[in-house]
Amino acid sequence: MTSINFALIGLDHWYSAVPLAHGLSAHPETTLQLIVDRDPRRGRVLADELGVRFTTSVAEALADPGIEAIGSFPSVDENPQVCIDAAEAGKHVVSVKPVARTLQEASAVVRAVEEAGVQFIPAESRSRMTAQNQRLLELVRSGALGEIVSADFALCGVLPKAWHDSDSPGWWVEEARAPGGAWIDHSIYQIDRLRWLLGQEPVDVVGVTANLRYPELAVEDYGHAIFTFDGGVVATMEDTWTGAEGAWRITTTLNGTSGSLAIDTINSRTTVLRASGGAPSGWVELDPLPDDSDLIQPLVDRIRGKHNALGTVRDAWRNLAAARAFYDAAASGARRRVPVPEDETDETHDLVKGVHR
Repeated sequence: MTSINFALIGLDHWYSAVPLAHGLSAHPETTLQLIVDRDPRRGRVLADELGVRFTTSVAEALADPGIEAIGSFPSVDENPQVCIDAAEAGKHVVSVKPVARTLQEASAVVRAVEEAGVQFIPAESRSRMTAQNQRLLELVRSGALGEIVSADFALCGVLPKAWHDSDSPGWWVEEARAPGGAWIDHSIYQIDRLRWLLGQEPVDVVGVTANLRYPELAVEDYGHAIFTFDGGVVATMEDTWTGAEGAWRITTTLNGTSGSLAIDTINSRTTVLRASGGAPSGWVELDPLPDDSDLIQPLVDRIRGKHNALGTVRDAWRNLAAARAFYDAAASGARRRVPVPEDETDETHDLVKGVHR
């Protein structure tokens, strides 16, 4: 089977772009041929390390007939045009998260991708394919926890860096280039994961944003949302950049009518409580499973037309729609409805859920 030739466009979102570059270079079914970045210093260093070509020209990568797919990882303000141009050039796309700053931009990407008939994989959906999240899906969908009624997600993070050796957060805190601050930086993953795990869509949200540690920033360093999903689940999502260096921690809780599940990244523990005959069994620790989201094989499979749990361009739109509704709610101090695509019906949503479980 021939290798899929990739170009990586943009290193602004380097936390994801650099691991992806290494993964594409090492996988037997992919070949990273070209790295594109506005900064020759950092771009050439990575290209030389991996033994691939480097250019500052996006047009050069998109005009190359030998490149079949691109990873688009510039700052979010630049991402929509890269995705649109790539789709129009007939290239499959792995896109940075979120896909755009606004729903208008995201809608333009959806149109371009669907008109071109190329595959589009939003980066926030890649964690669906980890062994740990596949186990979570089985626990939720099998009914082992009963009917899920509530969920809780909290992430204590630190201020991002413009590059691994930078003292500045760079574009991440520039209001004109970023879609938001600490909250959307990581909640976009949880929005996608809950939509997928629950098979439900968020319908409304309330929440707050604040600058608790970095009052000088143009974007928030703290955000807390409460979403209601169309199946009745209520989910909270708290994401921050307020932690001290090294304070990184993520906790996840799912509560059902017959049990609960809890994950804490400090000790990599996943514990489950199940009720049997009305009596609780006590918390039981599950064997740890890998939660590495830098997986290449699912990307290869999707590009080759195989259905799997990875998200689509429509998922990217819906994830952003939920995030934008949160920011509207926080700014207004009132509950806000989550927008839905104008051309999607409830029947379409049910079909998409069935295909991409």
